[in-house]
Amino acid sequence: MRFCSLLSLLSLNIYLEVFANGKGNRYFLEKQRFLLEILHHVDEPLMNEQWRLLGQQLVTDKEQYVVYNDHMVEFYKDFALGKLLPRNKYYNPLYADHYQQTLGLYHFFYNTRDWYTLWQNICWARVHINPGVFVQALTQVIFKREDYQALIMAKIYELWPEAYHDDVTIGKARKFNFANWIRYDNISDIEEVHPQKLEPLSLEGDLRNSLEWFQAMADVNILRMRHQKVGHRLQHLLGDIGWQSYWYNLNMGVALTEDSDQLQEWCYYQLSQILARYKLERYGQHLSYKRLTLEKDSQKHKQRFREESSKTTRIINKKLKELEARVGDAITFRGFQLANGSYINLKDNNNWLIGLKELFPYDWSKLNIEKSTEPELLLDLRTSLRSENFYYYAERLLQSYRWYRQAFKPTNHEMFIPSDFRIDDIQISPLITYDEPVDVDLSNILHAKHFYLAGQFVWPFTLQQRQLRLQHRDFTYKLQISSNKTQSTIFRTFLTTAEHGKIFGEPFYQLDSFLTVIYPGVNRISRPSKDFRGLTGDHISYTELHQFVRLAEREEYDFPLNISTPNCGFPRRLILPRGGKGNPLKMRLLIVATVYDFKAHEGNELNCDFTKGVSRWDELPLAYPFERILEDDSQAVEISGDHVYWKDVEILHEDQSD
Repeated sequence: MRFCSLLSLLSLNIYLEVFANGKGNRYFLEKQRFLLEILHHVDEPLMNEQWRLLGQQLVTDKEQYVVYNDHMVEFYKDFALGKLLPRNKYYNPLYADHYQQTLGLYHFFYNTRDWYTLWQNICWARVHINPGVFVQALTQVIFKREDYQALIMAKIYELWPEAYHDDVTIGKARKFNFANWIRYDNISDIEEVHPQKLEPLSLEGDLRNSLEWFQAMADVNILRMRHQKVGHRLQHLLGDIGWQSYWYNLNMGVALTEDSDQLQEWCYYQLSQILARYKLERYGQHLSYKRLTLEKDSQKHKQRFREESSKTTRIINKKLKELEARVGDAITFRGFQLANGSYINLKDNNNWLIGLKELFPYDWSKLNIEKSTEPELLLDLRTSLRSENFYYYAERLLQSYRWYRQAFKPTNHEMFIPSDFRIDDIQISPLITYDEPVDVDLSNILHAKHFYLAGQFVWPFTLQQRQLRLQHRDFTYKLQISSNKTQSTIFRTFLTTAEHGKIFGEPFYQLDSFLTVIYPGVNRISRPSKDFRGLTGDHISYTELHQFVRLAEREEYDFPLNISTPNCGFPRRLILPRGGKGNPLKMRLLIVATVYDFKAHEGNELNCDFTKGVSRWDELPLAYPFERILEDDSQAVEISGDHVYWKDVEILHEDQSD
């Protein structure tokens, strides 16, 4: 408790020092520029002489830390003995020894009493520690310490482009030489583009249409690598950098957070959403989707990360079979043997929650795996959503999770069904998807020598890769509600397949949920897709962010603290599956209304901060009404009656010119 109080006091002091009127002052800007530059070309040796000198020694004076714990002692001992992971080796926090090293460095960052101690430790780690360990520990500190949460980390796919792009793209970027490119009249598939051609033009805050943006980017040459064609017919989703980084950031936020039943439920709800969204894409592509199977050699393009090995497949299948057997025994015998050897009756009190916690861990730091000889898509948090087998394993895991919860926590859902209430009609504007051209920042993969002039860091050019990504036009749905009384009501909106009357195995993806007051008579409610909760738009790139900081340091710009988007928000542009060309993709909307019980809770999970819990409207399960297995919509009171409405919809895909 004393430790938390001290950190809170430190946080308050730094907050008052750094922020004013939602703008970052010079203290904040100094920290922000340092953070961006120390992460620049993080996998190469540090070239900044000032920081190399500062990073010669780790601060080991215990008085400079709020707590000096065993993790720190073991970490420094391993460093002194040369046991830490070498800089040039592949890092994966799911490996037990890699995670322990990350934990030690994290505490050397997190427990510091002041910025100057943290500054020196960051410089030391940048020079001496494996880049993966370094980035992981630093990310956790930015996510977890309240006084540093306003600092903006570059997006993970901008820090590690090699994890998110194919080998051809990575090879071209690494070999690129700016001087030769100019000398030979720009003859290559890399071209210079005008600032107005950088896509997407529309960012959160409308930054790319501002005068300040042109000032910030005035001295930067914007270069673009032409996009590669997407071959695999699910690649527009699986290869999407926003789709992949969402899962990475979610796991970063959850790691090292105090265990809670609500956080566990939230994590499994997010997993169910990812699975449902993937299944809708398969449905739209006319692929099997109700029962997923193991895929082999589904990745056709060259990547640094290979598909999972046969050994990995055997290990995961074995663990899933063991889990399914333990869940079956727990349900059959209403008892469970804990890891410490004691046996509990799952019917007593809330013992079933103890069993739930042991059976279904959700924090990746508790899921150690065996080391593999080569990086595998499935076993790296940055790339796991790119593996089609991920969804097969997720489906099996979620089936066991729902089975267990359904057996031990039957909920009287009828008490949440509103009375004297009817959904009369739903109207929805056209649902249209299209392939949108965008530019993704590859600057961190270029050689660091291009960014230092006379020992000083400069950012003379940026290399972007043109990609096509799935996007949809904004849409709005409108509800007409009849009621005989005033009642606070929650509406949940789901997208599912066009199957009628057969809901078993169908994916239900939650698009929207909101709370409103319904009054006697006819009520009309309009919900624009831009208002859907938990979603984020496009963010400023690594290059632009750095240039805005420099502009603000010259006092030519008031740097807003909301210049970037939340890391744990889901990409708004991915909520609809790709529509049909010519023949629209037929699907259905389901709207479910429930009574509000005045127990809403507002969390900060969009910013990957779970210290105060997660947001929820009520005490119903987050996945309600699909937290359990429903056999038929006519048999389930939750999805039949006046408080629900089914609507046939169509999604059309339009071709857009580049």
